[in-house]
Amino acid sequence: MAAARRGRVRRRRGATTGASSGGSSSAPTKAAEASGGQSKADACQAFESKVRSAAEGLQSQAAKLQSDPAAAVAKLKELDSSIDDGVDAVTNTEVKGKAEAFQSAYGDMVTRLEAITKDPKSADLSAFQDSATAVQTAGTDFDSTCAS
Repeated sequence: MAAARRGRVRRRRGATTGASSGGSSSAPTKAAEASGGQSKADACQAFESKVRSAAEGLQSQAAKLQSDPAAAVAKLKELDSSIDDGVDAVTNTEVKGKAEAFQSAYGDMVTRLEAITKDPKSADLSAFQDSATAVQTAGTDFDSTCAS
């Protein structure tokens, strides 16, 4: 799954690297318009709106999910699907690259968590921690891009 996701992200990224929104203003620019007709602010909102409700649902059930690893993985996969939808909603190249980085990091983390729940004795917790850190970093990068 992670390999397929990375391939999908690479294909998308290759299709979107032709233009850059350039400046750091959230106001629409000609470069932003050239990158799919979507301003940075609109792109950030499009991604966040697709992901928000799934993330809130996951948070509201966090205590319950701690005692049921299979249910937790299923909920995380639902959020993963919402992240995919969020990336699909973004055409602004500057934001799309950040959204894809988050998508890739999150997908990798879910894959590692699923492996841990299937075989806890052979779990690579260090790799899982690295993937969780990558999700945080990608999320911070996305937020910084949207705030600038």
